[in-house]
Amino acid sequence: MSSITSSLNNLLSSILDILKSILATFYSAFQTLFSTTSSLLNSIVDLCSGLFGFILSNIVIIGFLIAAFVGYSAYQQKQGRNKKGMLKTN
Repeated sequence: MSSITSSLNNLLSSILDILKSILATFYSAFQTLFSTTSSLLNSIVDLCSGLFGFILSNIVIIGFLIAAFVGYSAYQQKQGRNKKGMLKTN
């Protein structure tokens, strides 16, 4: 009789271990998915931050070059020359 009880105990223990392993597998898969998603979102935020900084720094440089060109053009017009450096004829 004790062998039957022992076998049923072992069977129940094995079934519970299988269920525990399946739950651990799902938990591990969910944790990996969450970690991957979090890492992807952090990478996208870092990319956007770097791209935004790059664009802002280039906008400042391009704006400075445009302002210099406009200033130079205004200076040339005050001197009585057009953009090609020739004198105006009225």
